[in-house]
Amino acid sequence: MKIFRLIAVLMISIITMSFSGCSGEDEIQIEIDDDAYNNSENRNENETETTHISTVKIGTLKGPTGVGALRLMELEEKEETYEYNSYKFTSTDSTDELVAKFTNDEVEIVAIPTNLASVLYNKTNGNVQIAAINTLGALNIVENGDTIKTIKDLSNKTIYATSKGAVPEYVLNYLLKENSVENVTIEYKEPSELSSLMATGEISIGMLPEPQCSIAISKNPNLKIALNITNEWKKTVNSDMTTGCIAVKKDYADKHPRVFGHFLQDYYNSIMYSIENVPETAKLAEKFKIIPKVDIAEKAIPNCNIVYVDGEEMKTSVTNFLTVLYNSNPDSIGGKIPGDDFFYTPKEKYAVKK
Repeated sequence: MKIFRLIAVLMISIITMSFSGCSGEDEIQIEIDDDAYNNSENRNENETETTHISTVKIGTLKGPTGVGALRLMELEEKEETYEYNSYKFTSTDSTDELVAKFTNDEVEIVAIPTNLASVLYNKTNGNVQIAAINTLGALNIVENGDTIKTIKDLSNKTIYATSKGAVPEYVLNYLLKENSVENVTIEYKEPSELSSLMATGEISIGMLPEPQCSIAISKNPNLKIALNITNEWKKTVNSDMTTGCIAVKKDYADKHPRVFGHFLQDYYNSIMYSIENVPETAKLAEKFKIIPKVDIAEKAIPNCNIVYVDGEEMKTSVTNFLTVLYNSNPDSIGGKIPGDDFFYTPKEKYAVKK
């Protein structure tokens, strides 16, 4: 092993010297397998971390779950150098397309709904983990009027909602049941259709996701957010509604702890930027087509509940959330509640500094 390490060092030195006459703008990227390097028998424990650049491929869905990566997208487009990683992004409206890319290793990390991560975990026999929660829900009860002050006020009313047979339906039904809201009629529409009907005043009460909620309100000044579903969930369940997450394949995270650890730090910094700089983030949302228009994005982003939650808090909240979904429809989380190995735990040296 000592001879191998010596040869490796000499080879890198030769390569570096051969480029010494090149422009200062040229870069050399050396890929080193994290697993092989970290487990080297002769590695000096006091040796500093290598500074080679690793390219990480990330997939995001357009909408709230993609907002947290916008700052990373911007810095990468400007070719600003990170100390350890560079990033390549794929954004899409199609969940099926993103899952296919993830399954086929075209992307290594994805920002997706938490229940979808659970489905993938169960389909891959535990080879998918979540490392952090990035959104706590972006659903609101919107009213054309002023009759709804509490969730109890939904009794004896007709609510129009989106996504029948999916998480919004299960969440709404659970909240109505747990809060003893009775005689409610629920009708389902596609998000864009419901947003348009509310904007024209044809529907009085609807449950809309962002950014469709902000789009409707921007077109009809009589509309207002009556209830924030994330807040209602928190009051009812006493934990967060963990709707979106960062997921990774377990074998990738295990093999590349340095790469993934530094990604999480960069992603955390990007999340914090999006929370603290809404106008700038709104411009990026339009630029990268995560949310259609800057004015809508600026209104929608504060309602998207963008966060970075990891560790035990993540584990408790996600387990509670998935349990409710499982009781509503086991297939919505892949047939069973994931085990503890569903939750990624970084090596201490790569824990996110907040």
